[in-house]
Amino acid sequence: MNHLFQKRCSRVIKQSVGCYSHSDKLFSTKTNAPIDSSNRNRVPKTLYRQLLSWCRRYADIPFNPLPPLTLAPPQVNSVALKRLKEMRVFLDKNIDGLEKDNLVDILGRRNNHPAHYALYKEGLVIKDNLITFPEITDATELRSVIRSVYWLNNEQTIENIENTEETTDNSRDTTDDEQKSQISLAFEAIKSCNQLSSSELDSRQAKRENTIEIRSKTEGSAPLFHVGQVVKHKKANWRGVVVGWAIDTPKASGQFSKDRLTSLTTKQYDIADADAKETEETLSPPDKGTVKYTILVDMHDSSLLNASKSISLESQEDLLHIDEPCLHRIHNNLINQYFSKFDPNANSYVPNKVVEYVYPLDRFADAGNDDQSSSFPPELQDACKDISNGIHEISHKLLPPVLELNKHQQADDNGTVSLASTLISMLQSMSLENQRGNASPLDLAISSVQKLNRFHSKVTALEWSHNTHANHNKTIEYKLGQTVKHKLFNFRGVVTAWDPKPYMDVSRWDGLQDIDNPNDKPFYHIRPDVNDCIAEFGSPRSWRYVCQDNLEPYDLKHGRIELEMELDSEEWGWDKENGWFVPSEELKFMHAEALDNKEHIIETIGKLKEIMSDCLLSIQGRGHAKGLFSFDELFYLLKSAERLEDAKNVEEMIREVFKEHPDSSLRKKLDSGITELIDGKTKKALETFSDIVAAEPSYGEAWNKKATCHYMLGETDAAIEASNKALETDPRNFQALAGIGLVQMDKVNDNEALPKAIDAFQQCLDLNPWSMISARLSVCIGRKSGLNSSTDNKGE
Repeated sequence: MNHLFQKRCSRVIKQSVGCYSHSDKLFSTKTNAPIDSSNRNRVPKTLYRQLLSWCRRYADIPFNPLPPLTLAPPQVNSVALKRLKEMRVFLDKNIDGLEKDNLVDILGRRNNHPAHYALYKEGLVIKDNLITFPEITDATELRSVIRSVYWLNNEQTIENIENTEETTDNSRDTTDDEQKSQISLAFEAIKSCNQLSSSELDSRQAKRENTIEIRSKTEGSAPLFHVGQVVKHKKANWRGVVVGWAIDTPKASGQFSKDRLTSLTTKQYDIADADAKETEETLSPPDKGTVKYTILVDMHDSSLLNASKSISLESQEDLLHIDEPCLHRIHNNLINQYFSKFDPNANSYVPNKVVEYVYPLDRFADAGNDDQSSSFPPELQDACKDISNGIHEISHKLLPPVLELNKHQQADDNGTVSLASTLISMLQSMSLENQRGNASPLDLAISSVQKLNRFHSKVTALEWSHNTHANHNKTIEYKLGQTVKHKLFNFRGVVTAWDPKPYMDVSRWDGLQDIDNPNDKPFYHIRPDVNDCIAEFGSPRSWRYVCQDNLEPYDLKHGRIELEMELDSEEWGWDKENGWFVPSEELKFMHAEALDNKEHIIETIGKLKEIMSDCLLSIQGRGHAKGLFSFDELFYLLKSAERLEDAKNVEEMIREVFKEHPDSSLRKKLDSGITELIDGKTKKALETFSDIVAAEPSYGEAWNKKATCHYMLGETDAAIEASNKALETDPRNFQALAGIGLVQMDKVNDNEALPKAIDAFQQCLDLNPWSMISARLSVCIGRKSGLNSSTDNKGE
């Protein structure tokens, strides 16, 4: 950074944040409050100190994240907000990471300065005269938000800004009204903080003290299981993970409310049902009651065993420890509210900060481990690095065709640049993913896989949607963005999408009784006029799904329509000259509407699919792309995934690799068979897959899909035979192993089938530990245990 640039940065930032030579006096590091003798600033300063005092008091107690906070003038000063926005833009454009560090020395700026959070916090957004602070995770971050807001509204800060630019007299005339609104905001914040502490934080601190006392006692029946441990119910046989425990005594009573005001904007903040099942009153000593555990039940266990529960409160004597490592991963939608990840080494879940705070003496896997790479073996670190770098290389291979499309669009000026820019943005994000320095190698690799999946899905969806709609365009009467009116219910609306046929059975719907074969007619996604819906239905509707025969054109010249929610600005525009909605070129292409640059887009998509195909084949070991990663490394990543959603991303990539084939015609035929299978045309799909394996006996994924068809048709022997063929091609095909297990599990009266099902499921889980097939394995092990017990009893 040259000297002139350093000097300019220093001058501009000092003007913006009001940190001239008086900054140390303005913000005292001892009191964290401005020194201002002005009477008009006395009340704000008092409230400000109260809020900071609250933050200091609860600094060590974590709480569930508060939703993003959005403020607008007069809650924050518009002059200061405008300058803050300018400075964040300036810093983002002109100063990279190294230069930012140098700038600290230039300004002598300390991280405890109130302007620091507002200037440098990632995720903070200033748009349309609004400032939105990101999710607030603890009292320390809340303190930074409070200081930032106070700094924006402080008179001295505003005066410093106004001294550097021309201001009108009106800007000072509104100061009294602004201050009233800002004081009101401060009172509201104090009220919300006190509600948060009284309803949640105080009781959380009390419960922590009691769990420490209980765990510290040697006499009595201390809790046998710990938070994060996976257990099994002795009688019901479902699995679940412990999210909390308490001593159940006759005096224990009352539950705290699920609806709590915890946001600074006093929004309702819902606590998970599992929280409500845990009482937070003072706990009794362990020798005076029974230990009760709050359990998150595996949803697939619950479904298979007809348990119909996702959360359960159970006594200690009704629970068992699970020995099988492949049964320790639990599927439950509430898992992420309590745990940060699963530790495969400890076969236990790692709690989040709130749970760890309440149960500090429970045996946690690697909670508090700051070194995110130290727990990974060198082989995994190498695999993660290879995958991240390989996807970086793939993004570079995919970029040239998209840049060429962008060049054509800009030259033709036909508006389709938005599609190219979207694809470029996705590829750039993929390319830069491995440069995030604050993430573990495992997280970087999985995030890279996720972004590659999204790009691949995007390109596939573009091609599929265009081809599907192109085959039915002649039967479509209304275009995207056209305004229409319902013939029977009289509401007006905008066409945002259409389907050649309804995606559900609509034969019994109101308004379709007089239409012949409505399930064979085009259906439109309509965003309706909010006032028309209130008049017709009694309340607003966000969208309607309407048969083409029930629509007629509507001219906006007869009156504008008002939507409940505005259309996505990235996908829709407004033609002021003609007065109608205009869809993006991407939407037009997907619905096969007229486009000047359609052939360029089709050509680009074709090139992208060719490149992706070669890359996926190279992962198999059959392609020409160099510098990527191996299929073994991708399976290693799947086995090492610490979260269900991460495993799903890697599993999706593995499935795409399995499906890829050097013969593009066979690959397209496989997709056709999959579509037939999804549409319920199982016999037709079976014929398609049979033709594929006849032409190419080594196409493993075609054998796997053929096995699925046989299973759905009840042809169990043929299903097992086809699955074994898939495994001959690649023994790692966990889908084929799961299929064999399902067939054997269904043979209820065959005692020899149960061990075969267990063996197949275990092999599947060795490859894909997060598979939902673990629920089936658990049931099979339970059946086997029951059979053994029955045999033992007969022997006696």
